[in-house]
Amino acid sequence: MKKNITFILLVFFGLAVHTQDKDVSFSVIEKVPVYPGCIGDTKELKSCFSKKIQKLFAENFNIDLPNQLGLKGGKYRVYIAFKISSKGTVENIVARAPHYKLEEECLKVMNKIPTMIPAELKGKSVGVKYSIPFTIMVEETRKQRKKRKKRERKLKRNSN
Repeated sequence: MKKNITFILLVFFGLAVHTQDKDVSFSVIEKVPVYPGCIGDTKELKSCFSKKIQKLFAENFNIDLPNQLGLKGGKYRVYIAFKISSKGTVENIVARAPHYKLEEECLKVMNKIPTMIPAELKGKSVGVKYSIPFTIMVEETRKQRKKRKKRERKLKRNSN
């Protein structure tokens, strides 16, 4: 049976912009960070950024991993938070997922993001925090389901 994992990625812009003194709302920055190869106005740059991140995950995330981890079939939420620094580098990457190996895989992919043109506020480069929540949909095979149910029965017997 074919392993089926679907990614739904949404990049949320606008958690905060960090200056040396305080956090500033994303809505007040003059220029958004620019992913290499993206051009256009602010709306187009945001869209391009999101598409580039989706492409990066599609090309680099190990789609077999959730099945190898024995995850039950269904939807799983994964959260990634990171900062694009005032130098345009991706920093402070944090991932939260239903298994630590999925978190490690997210970090691996996020570390492949190239240096960008940083955001600007009042003509100065500033850091911007982002979050990416996405859903992994795992289709459990019959063999996996049988193995999982056997493991669950064994755990239940051992807990009684």
